[in-house]
Amino acid sequence: MYCAGVKLTAAFLVVQAALCSAQSNVNPRTLLEEVAASRRGALTWQAEGTEADELTGEGMNLHTAITFKAVFRDSSHVRWETTGDNRSLMVCDGADHWTYSEPGIGFYRNSVEAAPCRPQLPAFDGMLDNLTSATIAGSDHVLFEGVSRDCDIVHAEYMIPASRSTSTPAGTTIIRTLCVEPARKLILRDRTESWATGSNTRFTRTITFSSYERNLEIPEETFRFEVPTGTFLDPGPQITEEDSGGVSRPQLIQKVEPSGTDEARQAGIWGLVLVSLAVDSEGNPLDLTVTRPLGYGLDEKALEAVRQWRFRPGLKDGTPVTVGNLTVAVCFRQPGATA
Repeated sequence: MYCAGVKLTAAFLVVQAALCSAQSNVNPRTLLEEVAASRRGALTWQAEGTEADELTGEGMNLHTAITFKAVFRDSSHVRWETTGDNRSLMVCDGADHWTYSEPGIGFYRNSVEAAPCRPQLPAFDGMLDNLTSATIAGSDHVLFEGVSRDCDIVHAEYMIPASRSTSTPAGTTIIRTLCVEPARKLILRDRTESWATGSNTRFTRTITFSSYERNLEIPEETFRFEVPTGTFLDPGPQITEEDSGGVSRPQLIQKVEPSGTDEARQAGIWGLVLVSLAVDSEGNPLDLTVTRPLGYGLDEKALEAVRQWRFRPGLKDGTPVTVGNLTVAVCFRQPGATA
């Protein structure tokens, strides 16, 4: 029994030594560069997960948590969607850059040239930029694609120098604790803590991926922008009736959802029609024009629906007035989709 115990102990020590040796042979900088190269080499990618943010400092202790889905095909085809403490949607459809968030009263539209689209995820393709040190700090596991995955913990420190355009000498320190699956060069969890030199305010972001796919086929319909029918295109800062000399924007109080057409259903056409209009002093829509058509009879259906809407009219000095230059969304959804 004693000899068997010695043999078992010796075997355990040999295995333990081998594991320690294997771990010590992992070069953290090489691993980070391999992760960056893998990201740069991905033509397309799609990711899902959770993000938890914390802002702390003197008199501050703020926390938010969201779930996200990010899709990237190229620089003009990007989708970023979140739910949780903040529901938002950002889509670049090849020509337009759309953004919408709730609670909100409108959405924004820009060209992709004027406002490039970027998923709101940390950069993984420049892992060695401004890196000052990196160490392997053990191992961990993360629930990924429904399975517990082992990963190496990389502790990386970065120093971002102050911008030359400012007189402030302070830079920014960033500490990233990364859980990396070495075989697939995937980051499963990324905890980033950052602060400006001399400041006691710290921002911490923890992103945990539940899935991450690279080089996949992404259908065109992924990059269609959809918002609830009746949502206004937001022209910028809102004017309220309390503003001196201002005119408040009309508010939709009665809405009729549009009906589709057999022609559109057979062709698989759905998406967003934009309608410009004015609202008179009694809350009736006037001067309706389609400014972003879909065809297949849907433009006519959009106009038919909007004509039946009723609004609380805009006010100037407390008096109802006609307000023009409004644009509203009429959304035709994919069959089976929910609003």
